[in-house]
Amino acid sequence: RTTTPGETKLLASEVYDILQSSNMSDMDNVNEMNYRRRKAQFFLGSTNKRAKTVVLHIDGLDDSSRRNLCEEALLKIKGVISFTFQMAVQRCVVRIRSDLKAEALATAIASTKVMKAQQVVKSESGEEMLVPFQDTPVEVEQNTDLPEYLPEDESPSKEQDKAVSRVGSHPEGAGSWLSTAANFLSRSFYW
Repeated sequence: RTTTPGETKLLASEVYDILQSSNMSDMDNVNEMNYRRRKAQFFLGSTNKRAKTVVLHIDGLDDSSRRNLCEEALLKIKGVISFTFQMAVQRCVVRIRSDLKAEALATAIASTKVMKAQQVVKSESGEEMLVPFQDTPVEVEQNTDLPEYLPEDESPSKEQDKAVSRVGSHPEGAGSWLSTAANFLSRSFYW
């Protein structure tokens, strides 16, 4: 249960190869298994050296206003790629550049003065443990030139007489040769 489906399939193919090729020498067998393991790890995404994922348990993350505060703090950190919140368990999964330290995330969250972050780490047995960060703040490089977000409200169409219509919606004979050709193409081909 601790392996991914890709790893399980890889391990099964290794066992099958061992059973099928009993005449191969032990050294050749080990080299082939190592090659397949490296090949599978490449496709599973374990070699991505530019980004890493950090799971944070955030004490005080209990409503949408505090979530907004946390979003603003994380957006200001240069090197944060993306983040998602799991509000029910007060967690935030943050994808960051590999050269950014997790302590920088904790410093940014602590700067809100109402929340505190701890890192969630899995132990050897698979149990989750909370690891507190040092109380000494870390220097955080901030994004200072963030663009403004577009407004979320949609503007209604003001000029209704200039709306786009479907091809072929004109009465017969009212179209040009271009609309006739477009109409023929749209009826002839399955898009």
